[in-house]
Amino acid sequence: MSTTTMFVPAEAALPRRTNLSRWITYCSIVFADVCATSVAGALAVLIRFVFHGDFTPSDWIAFAPSLLLVHIVFALVGLYPGVATNPIDEFRLILSSSSIAFLLIIGATFFLRQGMLASRMVFVLAWLFEIVLVPLFRRSVRGVCGTKPWWGIPTVIMGERESAVMMLNMLEGHPRLALRPIALLLDTMQPSETILKISNNKVFLGDIADAGALSTVFSDCYAVIAMPSKGSDRLTQFVNDHAELYHHVLIIPDLFGMASLAVKAKDICGILTFEVEQQIVRKLPRLIKRTFDILVSTIIMIPLLPLFVVLCLLVGLTSKGPIFFGHKRIGRNERSFHVWKFRTMVMNAEVVLQKHLDNDPELKMEWERDQKLRKDPRVTLIGNYLRKYSLDELPQLWNVICGEMSLVGPRPIVPSEVEKYGHIFRHYRRVTPGITGLWQVSGRNNTTYDRRIEIDHYYVRNWSLALDLYILLRTMKTVCFSEGAY
Repeated sequence: MSTTTMFVPAEAALPRRTNLSRWITYCSIVFADVCATSVAGALAVLIRFVFHGDFTPSDWIAFAPSLLLVHIVFALVGLYPGVATNPIDEFRLILSSSSIAFLLIIGATFFLRQGMLASRMVFVLAWLFEIVLVPLFRRSVRGVCGTKPWWGIPTVIMGERESAVMMLNMLEGHPRLALRPIALLLDTMQPSETILKISNNKVFLGDIADAGALSTVFSDCYAVIAMPSKGSDRLTQFVNDHAELYHHVLIIPDLFGMASLAVKAKDICGILTFEVEQQIVRKLPRLIKRTFDILVSTIIMIPLLPLFVVLCLLVGLTSKGPIFFGHKRIGRNERSFHVWKFRTMVMNAEVVLQKHLDNDPELKMEWERDQKLRKDPRVTLIGNYLRKYSLDELPQLWNVICGEMSLVGPRPIVPSEVEKYGHIFRHYRRVTPGITGLWQVSGRNNTTYDRRIEIDHYYVRNWSLALDLYILLRTMKTVCFSEGAY
């Protein structure tokens, strides 16, 4: 990230069109949703028309206004303005609100006796397209507009130096959050020379005492207060006495390492508390997840049988050795099982690997660091293609049906990796490993091993059915574009 811009006085730093940029940001999110809903409805009608020649698309024009109900529900559940939203939490809201809206529409058509029951399947198709296209369109709009100076909500960051600077860099590194820093207000001012080169944009550097003046100049700003572990008297006083100066206040407590997706704020005897739902230990969500795994795996395996046969022939005819390869891994509750894959390596792969590691120190360092190699000498020609498109993992659907794996979960690890997980392993062992997971859609092999452990830990802490569905949808994109695969 570029670090060439330094802090400047407020009159030079703060653009005069921040209110306009705020409305542009809000409208762009709504526009993305309207486009997604329109495309979803059009695709559903088109599919119905293709499979039923007597179906007239014009019959559904009268139902077009009912799609506005989707956006009304979106607004009621808090999907607008769509700022400072975690993509996983946003998908959960999109999934639930879309389901409610389309159930209301289908119910209305039933009671009004509009159309045949079979025609209402159009709404089901529209709902399926909706939950895929809305996150995609939102992500596209944020990706295109995120770096533009006229997009984003003006945001004032306050806190102690270390915490505030961390938040500044984080917001500038994630422009899709739509929080555009315009000021950094420190609890204890230091000479500006000590904190130069930490911002990409022109940001006003000041004291917390300047917060009131900024709020009067720029209406509807966001305030992000980075609270250290103990908190300072000045920050606490500002939260208690002056936070109402800003229309939106985000308080970032020093609670790193805790679950973040299933947290609710509660008041107990006048004391602010956070309730963390431990979905991971609840029986009903586990039962639903297991049922989902069996149904989806079975549905996938049946049409893929011809592909299985072709891949078996390719693996068997292009290199010597068995077609399938089973490797011992650690599953839930530390139970060992064999993960099945199409064989992608030559015979005596360990001997071949050791020979190359002994002759190449850099290769040996890469292996010891990541337990993977970008140019693995053991992989066969057909194996490279199978790995690139994740086809080698198709036999793991059998592991899912047997209950040894799940469709979504942390990657299964070998016994030698337990030591690297450290204290996190006790959390890892509580869930069933998966064919795909948050690591695979977060860069896969482009991430470091330590980052992979952090991602697995995040998944375990925040596990939910909505998170699994989000990962499955992201997996389709990752596999199609071979992101991070080698």
